[in-house]
Amino acid sequence: MKRARSYTYELMDPDELLSRVRETLKEKGEAWAPIAETLSLGHVEYRPIRNNPMQSGYPYQYRKAGLDLTLYYPEAQFEFLLEALDREKVMELKSLFQETIPERSGYVIREFKIKGIIDEPGPGET
Repeated sequence: MKRARSYTYELMDPDELLSRVRETLKEKGEAWAPIAETLSLGHVEYRPIRNNPMQSGYPYQYRKAGLDLTLYYPEAQFEFLLEALDREKVMELKSLFQETIPERSGYVIREFKIKGIIDEPGPGET
């Protein structure tokens, strides 16, 4: 049976990634503290875009694989992040995630998204 080959290392556990970014944000100062606390409540989804560096007929060229990184948050936390993060802070957060992912993994964040999840009403709520 032929296995699909991966030319990149595996990515770290999503919870560990959030934890490491959270610790880095705490070190940045008080302005990032509320965002750091909210960060750990999310869910990370990785979508690697793999490169095959060994195509026949082409000279070898090392390229890093792209990575689409999406963070999902419950509605209340998403609304908070929507108010707290401007474009500059989102780009800084993206670079923090890139720094946290080990360089030897071979991934470069291509798309970085933060999405909200609409909570379903609980019992007795309308």
